[in-house]
Amino acid sequence: MTVYRVLVADDHPLYRDALRNLVCAAFDDVEVFECEDMASALRCLRDGLPDLVLLDLSLPDTDGLDGLRRLRDASPATPVIICSARDDPALVRESFKLGVSGYLPKSSGTDVTRHALQLVRSGGVYVPSEALIETVAKDISGGQGGEQSATRRGIDLTPRQLAVLALLEKGMSNKAIARELDIGEITVKAHVSAILRKLGVDNRVQAVLVGHTQKS
Repeated sequence: MTVYRVLVADDHPLYRDALRNLVCAAFDDVEVFECEDMASALRCLRDGLPDLVLLDLSLPDTDGLDGLRRLRDASPATPVIICSARDDPALVRESFKLGVSGYLPKSSGTDVTRHALQLVRSGGVYVPSEALIETVAKDISGGQGGEQSATRRGIDLTPRQLAVLALLEKGMSNKAIARELDIGEITVKAHVSAILRKLGVDNRVQAVLVGHTQKS
């Protein structure tokens, strides 16, 4: 059986223990690794250990988002969830620009944390609140007035593209979307490309974030 490997990078032992327990409760097939600084986290990445990194932005050998940048440079494809006591929108926005798959405030409850873990494992993106979703999506859409622009672009989506976007928001892969909609995977890829173009975004993460604002 394939083991899902999660690295918890946090310098507070009690919080590491709490995250370990939550991760083990969320998945039956998990192995959890722990470290307390960025140097150790980077060594784990070089060893190819984690399938997911839960990263505190306040590690002792990092400065702000510097640690996240170093981690992304070392392993761009490894999903990262930020677990931070800070949840100001500017920091969340910059984290998503750097390619994180989720941002989880340390004040989040057990159910929210479990949901975030499961969503990211399935390929989705977790953003902690509608307010932060709006902030991030506005920035992606070009700053001031971005939400209206995104909404106008969303009107141009066909019913099938809207259905694909809704399944992207659930974290489904192209293969899973193809099964759900009973269409070919190549057709799904074509729809995804059209969605990105019409929403004026570069990737699936940005499409999901902009898609949230269309519902508000």
